[in-house]
Amino acid sequence: MVGQYPTQPDEELLDEARHDLVAEVLRQFGEVRLKVNGASMLPSVWPGDVLTVRRRSPAELLTGCIVLCCRNRGFIAHRMVGRQDDRILTRGDSHLREDPPFAGEEVLGEVVSILRYDRQVALSPLWWHRGFSWIVRHSDLCTRTLLRLRRSSRLSWVR
Repeated sequence: MVGQYPTQPDEELLDEARHDLVAEVLRQFGEVRLKVNGASMLPSVWPGDVLTVRRRSPAELLTGCIVLCCRNRGFIAHRMVGRQDDRILTRGDSHLREDPPFAGEEVLGEVVSILRYDRQVALSPLWWHRGFSWIVRHSDLCTRTLLRLRRSSRLSWVR
């Protein structure tokens, strides 16, 4: 019927509204918190972690930091691995390949803190993270096993 609103909100419209809200909060207040739902940054960042992101220009970012970027109405928080002309190069810690380069306007800010189970987590990878990242990067089975174990709360060291 004309003039009636849908009973269920369109998921695409909700995603667009979330994206716009996060970008606006960063622009207006300079900081936002987001809950992680992916595993591309294991072992540094786990699903369920809460990231605090501060607005930064691409020129302020240093190799090794975790940056929040947006593309196609989606957010990606990956480690900055370099620059290519005026673009930022990133890669998830558990990924084999770099992401397609991000333009300056796609870069929203830098992750300045990670909260896991209401406790702060170190931003710079611990020495064992590099080796562990290599294993996770090369083994989907290892990644799936870690996520299952964590859900069953058997991995107290990731708490």
